[in-house]
Amino acid sequence: MKISELLASAKKETGVNFNGLLRKTARIKHGMGADLSDILGWDIVLRSKDGDCYSYYSAQAPLMGTTMAQPVMCPLGIVAFDDYKIGIKEAIQIFHTQNGGDKFTQICLSWPLVHPAAIEPHWHFRTNLGNDVVIGANSGQINWAEARSLTNQMAKQH
Repeated sequence: MKISELLASAKKETGVNFNGLLRKTARIKHGMGADLSDILGWDIVLRSKDGDCYSYYSAQAPLMGTTMAQPVMCPLGIVAFDDYKIGIKEAIQIFHTQNGGDKFTQICLSWPLVHPAAIEPHWHFRTNLGNDVVIGANSGQINWAEARSLTNQMAKQH
């Protein structure tokens, strides 16, 4: 589903104007997957034009259903964005070209605030071997250095 469709759907349900996606985190069947059919749906966090954040769940096709968007604390360390080129199906294909693990245990799409600045949003995969794989959501490039930096930042936040 395109970001514009996510924003329009959330506005229809809440009446709130949204300006972008902050984070999209996969719920994975049995905690580990290898292809698109292993993704049950997405926990989505959007930022409204007034700066508030809302979260809801949306099932991955062919499954159906969404929950009502609810206000949440805005997550730190990421910025809202309104477009990306590489969808999850293609990101999974790219994921399988690396050799850091053949299955994923976590997937998240976001645009991290890092230094130096990230030039695009990222698909962040955690593999069954515990490795992090970061794929540019516009370029499709795997960035191992970025994966290490993001992993270190996430460890400091938790």
